[in-house]
Amino acid sequence: MQSSHTNALPALDLRALARRATLPAALAVVAVVAFVVAGGPLQAFADALSRALDADPRWIAAAVVFELLSFVGYVVLLWLVGRRASGRLGLRESAEVSLGGAAATRLLPTGGVGGAALTIWAFRRAGLDGQAATRTLLAFLFVLYSVFLVSIAVAGGLLALGIAPGGGPLALTAIPAIGAVLVMAGALALAARRPTTDGRVTAVAPGASRLARARAALNHVPTAVSGAVRDAVTLVRSGDPRLLGAVAWWAFDAAVLWAMLHALGAPPSLAVIVLAYFVGQVANTVPIPGAASGGMVGVLLAFGVEADLALASVLAYRSVAIWLPAPLGLAALGGLRRTFARWAEEDAAATPVRTPRPERVRMPVRARRPAPVHTRRLEPVHLPIWTGHEPAVEVPA
Repeated sequence: MQSSHTNALPALDLRALARRATLPAALAVVAVVAFVVAGGPLQAFADALSRALDADPRWIAAAVVFELLSFVGYVVLLWLVGRRASGRLGLRESAEVSLGGAAATRLLPTGGVGGAALTIWAFRRAGLDGQAATRTLLAFLFVLYSVFLVSIAVAGGLLALGIAPGGGPLALTAIPAIGAVLVMAGALALAARRPTTDGRVTAVAPGASRLARARAALNHVPTAVSGAVRDAVTLVRSGDPRLLGAVAWWAFDAAVLWAMLHALGAPPSLAVIVLAYFVGQVANTVPIPGAASGGMVGVLLAFGVEADLALASVLAYRSVAIWLPAPLGLAALGGLRRTFARWAEEDAAATPVRTPRPERVRMPVRARRPAPVHTRRLEPVHLPIWTGHEPAVEVPA
């Protein structure tokens, strides 16, 4: 039975979060003032601010609804994948894990991996071991990002072939499309790879170094990844309606950018928005603050979108996508703590308590005295001995 302290989530330090938000907010204010005062080359930022002030509130409200629907899709897909691994991961628990992971990613200094770490932690608390939890999360991500890759391949291919309006350089249309196809082909090749082991990581010696443990884990990465890809393919073949949650997650989140372009001006073609959104998400893998926003703005500019419209729309999109789930995630973290506590109580109740058997007390064995031997003194018996000299016995006539 696990100890109670392992089931508790770390408490959020609101003061530390406020300090983290103070510096970016102050820099933003200073940057806006400098942009407005400087003018010239920075005039685009002033124009973007002016567009933001004149935004259509109806489209902004639509963007908020789209973002909420996006998280609904995420929750439904996690419910499908998690429920197959553990019966404890129902719809409510999946919502708590999803929203709590969003809050951990956005509010905690974890380099963007807070959501994945919290999801694995929740899987462990639900009863999965470390390897099963990791494989379940990988299968979920493969299903989720298959929509991501297909979207890049389709949008980039349509623009490169001239089927969809928008044009654009081949470096931003054909190359991303080809790259997405190659990644999908590689994933399917991993799924077809015959596993050489049962997928379990061989335990290393207790006193092994970190390097030895890392090598042992890396040796089994291909097997773990191929198993997760096979799980994802099995999920897709099942045809469960909850698989549409992966489509909803990306489609409605991209719709937030589309709505902001409508709220602030005239948007480009749908294929351009899709490609800008997904290629910008690829830039999010670069460990530089603002990489995703810069990638989206750069792609929109390459397709002829006005600079102030591209900048204002992307910044508005990022504001909704990042900060709208944060308060919901904080509330979900509180519910997740209670869920972990309930699971711990269920585990404690299900574990049979063994009553120790009373020890048998052995009494010391006393040495037994030998039984007394009763002897009887025999008296000597005198028998007559005939010597041949006794007188003859006369017989009467």
